[in-house]
Amino acid sequence: MEKSLTQLNALLKKHKTLLLVLPWLSYAFYLIIWAAPQYESHSQLIVKSSDGGSSFDPSSLLATAGMGSTGVTNDSQLVEAYIQSADMIEYLDETIGLRGHYMSDEADMFSGLSENHRKEDFYQFYLSHIEVSVDSASSVISLRTRAFTPEFALQINQAIVKKAEQFINNINNDLAKSKLTFAKGEHEIVEQKLQQAKTDILGFQAKYNVLDPTAEGAAFQQIAFSLEATLAQKKAELSTMSTMMSNMAPEIINIRREITALQEEVEKQKERISTADGQGETLSVSELMAQYSNLQVQLQLAIQAYSSSLITLENARVEAYQKLQHLVTIESPTLPDDNAYPKVTYNLILFGVILLLLYGIVRIVVATVREL
Repeated sequence: MEKSLTQLNALLKKHKTLLLVLPWLSYAFYLIIWAAPQYESHSQLIVKSSDGGSSFDPSSLLATAGMGSTGVTNDSQLVEAYIQSADMIEYLDETIGLRGHYMSDEADMFSGLSENHRKEDFYQFYLSHIEVSVDSASSVISLRTRAFTPEFALQINQAIVKKAEQFINNINNDLAKSKLTFAKGEHEIVEQKLQQAKTDILGFQAKYNVLDPTAEGAAFQQIAFSLEATLAQKKAELSTMSTMMSNMAPEIINIRREITALQEEVEKQKERISTADGQGETLSVSELMAQYSNLQVQLQLAIQAYSSSLITLENARVEAYQKLQHLVTIESPTLPDDNAYPKVTYNLILFGVILLLLYGIVRIVVATVREL
């Protein structure tokens, strides 16, 4: 065992340069000569709300004071998640042929997508070739896409921005429309109740042939009181005249006729205070007034509910508009002039450091084992 370790240690010392330089040169050859260049397109986006409406919303004050950015941040994170989703990959593959580009001759055998790849491999490969991040302070979404040609890197970025914009707009539009539809439905119900209350009032007036039982009943009673007062006055006159004239006197006969006519008129007015519904059911004025009052109360309640519903519907319109979100492009996708990957200098330095560390670790392990 010790002899083997001694031979291994001697071999490491003798071929030190070969063990370090040959892998480094091989990797340098791959990076400089063989590796396919990868280009990166960059864009910046932000989710903005529609600005409008006059309804008071306390959350708008918090947003103005810098305390209401949570909703925007959540929307930005939603866009970030969608860009990294399988749905986005399927869209890109169907519209611009993403899978075909990753498997094309533009890529080398190490940087391209394998022909025998699985769906999960394609998904991971896509995630390794895009970079999306959200700034926590400004909620700006930064998107970087990599491809083996500058044009396709730009095309990927443009397609992602377009689809993400459709996604965020559709989500918020659907939510706003559903809320507005609900408010409209509730308003239609209230409007139907108002129309029904009006119909009940008109039906009552037509059924009993009255416009306002309260006013008409008061008028009938006033007439009846006036006639009764006149009748009492005539009876007093008759009593006075009877003491001075005979019962056959023309004045006595005339006043008796007037008293009879007044009595008949009083009876008619009392009959008018009660009315019939056309089906033989007699209702008093007080009963008519009670029923009419109930219908009036129902109508007033329906009017108040209708007014409140109109305000609610208008507020729903304003709120739905204010909550509409739009994905705004701050920086349009760029067309790269030069390849961003592979980073030759950085990778070679890093690989050299790794080789030296591995060589040193092996030497230390061998020396440690020999000492044991």
